[in-house]
Amino acid sequence: MIPWFPVLGNHEYQGNTDAVIAYSGVSRRWQMPGRYYSKVFDVTDSTDVLLLFIDTTPMVDLFRYNDEHPDALKQSVEDQLSWIDSTLGNSREKWKIVMGHHPIYAGTTKDESERTDLQKRLLPILEKHRVDVYYSGHIHNFQHINTAGSSIDYFVISSASQSRKVVPFEGAVFTSSATGFALCSLSDSVLITTFVDNTGNIIYQHQGK
Repeated sequence: MIPWFPVLGNHEYQGNTDAVIAYSGVSRRWQMPGRYYSKVFDVTDSTDVLLLFIDTTPMVDLFRYNDEHPDALKQSVEDQLSWIDSTLGNSREKWKIVMGHHPIYAGTTKDESERTDLQKRLLPILEKHRVDVYYSGHIHNFQHINTAGSSIDYFVISSASQSRKVVPFEGAVFTSSATGFALCSLSDSVLITTFVDNTGNIIYQHQGK
């Protein structure tokens, strides 16, 4: 019975995305004030974290210009990117975490343009503001990715999805086709991401500073 802070994905965009957001007025657990939004939480008395929940589907042309995702073309990509830029720019929190449905980097057979569109539009803003972590889903497996010259850790999470095999790719630190979920733990000096499989076993853990 804890709060849920959802983000929209391409499957939500196949239906009525306004209805997904409006469910916040039905369930006290479903806390989704908009298509993209932010939350700040205290980690300790002296440390806090900024969480950005973003809407990636309109940023990907494959979905934006597709009749099966009718709400995507209605959204202003420029307005959202400007909001992300200003929110990160005004942040004074120690930790900055961004979450979106689609990965910026991933090993997958899905169309490469899904990632390159985000690398072109979203990634420069995240790099500019030195975001610590970008969490995503969509690929249906576990991946931890580092890219040359970037300080951002990219994680793909397997939660609540049918598992897919991982396609080998450059930059992969860890991959697994297991199903499960991930935990993020924070302290003053360490951000820990833990992958847990569907049997409850920890299969991977990363500490970022």
